[in-house]
Amino acid sequence: MLKRDIKLVAILAILTSLATSFSTVHASSSKDISITNQTTLRENFKHKHHDFKSRLDKLVNNGTITKDQENAALNLIRTDDLQKSKKKSHHSFKDKLNILVANGTITKEQKTSVEKVFISSKKSGNNFKNSLNDSLNTLIKDGTITMKQKTAIQNSFLSYRKERNDNLAKFFKNKFDTLVKNGTITQSQENAMIKSLTTL
Repeated sequence: MLKRDIKLVAILAILTSLATSFSTVHASSSKDISITNQTTLRENFKHKHHDFKSRLDKLVNNGTITKDQENAALNLIRTDDLQKSKKKSHHSFKDKLNILVANGTITKEQKTSVEKVFISSKKSGNNFKNSLNDSLNTLIKDGTITMKQKTAIQNSFLSYRKERNDNLAKFFKNKFDTLVKNGTITQSQENAMIKSLTTL
């Protein structure tokens, strides 16, 4: 019985020692993170729209806007309004495909296939246009759509993108106008940010 108690005490001592070592290592490694990195981590976590942030980062890097101006802009677009705008825009593309179905350019089945490649292409991020083009070419190769139908779909897509960008430009202008009015940014800085955020 005594040997078993000694073994238990020894195991507890080892576990306590390991836990202390881990917290010491963890504490010392977290001290090594610079204040700048901690700030950057907080900012990246705070801003949900990483694509917008990366686009505005380029303007910060080339000296068009400052980091504070970027953060002021990003804080304005972290709202539900943007999600509403995106949902409206997404329905717009579906509506355009529905028009192609209604006028007999594509069938309902083809529309479903196009919607699937559209969604998968969106996941490719910055390579969206190339991905969509490649996906549509795949649909041509497997006989799902014809070249003429691909052209009609791409024209619908371009029309959708123009509407989407126009809507986004209006959305950003409504938000950023307040920054121009309160002197946080200039009109030319607002124009540069809107262009950066809406360019395909």
